[in-house]
Order: sequence, then C-alpha cells, then structure tokens
Amino acid sequence: MLDGRTPLHVCERGTVTGVRYRDEILEPYVRLFRGAVGPEFILMDDNARPHRALLVDEFLESEDIRLDVDWPARSPDLSPIEYVWDVLGRAIATRNPLREPSRKSKQRC
Repeated sequence: MLDGRTPLHVCERGTVTGVRYRDEILEPYVRLFRGAVGPEFILMDDNARPHRALLVDEFLESEDIRLDVDWPARSPDLSPIEYVWDVLGRAIATRNPLREPSRKSKQRC
C-alpha cells in the first residue's frame, strides 16, 4: 500500500484459522507494513473468527499493532472491502452483460 499496491495473497485449500491468518498474513505482510508506516499504523479487519483468535491478539500485542475500532460481528455494511467487491462486480457485469437467449433456443410449452 505504500506505493499503491500490495501483492495478492491467495490462501491454498482449507479453512483459514487463527494460526493460518497469523502465519500467512500477519507475519509476512502486516508486520512489515506496520514497520514501514510506523507507530501510527492501525490494522482494520472485518471481525471474522480467525481475526479474533487469542493467538492473533497475542501476536498483535507483541508486535505493538493497534486494531481499529471494534466492528460489530457480521457487519458487511461497515467493511470497506464490501464496497470494493461491489465495484468489481459492477465492472465485471458491464464487460460481460447477460445475453438474451436467441429465439431459436426458447422452448414453448
């Protein structure tokens, strides 16, 4: 994000747990980003179960990473990523509009 982009991390198969979230996201990405930004860095997550695991809280505390305000559980309207998904969905829809079936393919009852 410092230069406008971060690498996309794709989680391999399986459930994202607190351990995976810490090991695959927090340690390699968030820790470095926090170091680059400095003490004013605040992490914002979406209150998913893996984000609230005790070992995640302990990791964040040990790295002096502050969390944003507490989000209510399951609140997509408060999660900025939901707006990004909406914009992406609309952009994709304009590139791939649904086509009307041809008259030949319509079945009559």
